[in-house]
Amino acid sequence: MLAGCSAGGSNNTAFVSGDGTTTVLPIDQRGEPLELSGVTLTGEDLSVSEFLGQNVVINVWASWCAPCRQEAPELKAFDIENPDVQLLGINTRDNDPAARAFEEFFGITYPSIIDPDGSKQLVFRDSLPMSAIPTTIVLDKSGRPSARILGAVTRSLLVQVVDEVNNG
Repeated sequence: MLAGCSAGGSNNTAFVSGDGTTTVLPIDQRGEPLELSGVTLTGEDLSVSEFLGQNVVINVWASWCAPCRQEAPELKAFDIENPDVQLLGINTRDNDPAARAFEEFFGITYPSIIDPDGSKQLVFRDSLPMSAIPTTIVLDKSGRPSARILGAVTRSLLVQVVDEVNNG
């Protein structure tokens, strides 16, 4: 007998969870500002260019990802404690009802762009490519990809990485 489960509607939910490896790019190695836009889980159009002048923390997540559930309370706390930083999710390889239920269960209020096929992640391929879910990318205040964390994050790690991005 063979049994399995998936997020529904997609058979591509296999993932590799990161080990917490953190990469911070020196200022002179940061590329062009990121061009990322899409429709959020609430149906609104959103672009990261709306947040120029402040750091943006982009977290790639899925409702079926155990490490994503582990880090959700940390991301929520970081969002509340750091109003000067914009948090943005990219919900990948998921279905909208499951993603909305995840956000409701964890009390997530920051926006998440829908990325059902993983194509939104391709904007990072030339700077800080993703190899795990969850992955968190920090943009500097100019909108340039500046740091990447592979795996679940904590709010203290996010504070440290954002500080390093701004001072380094």
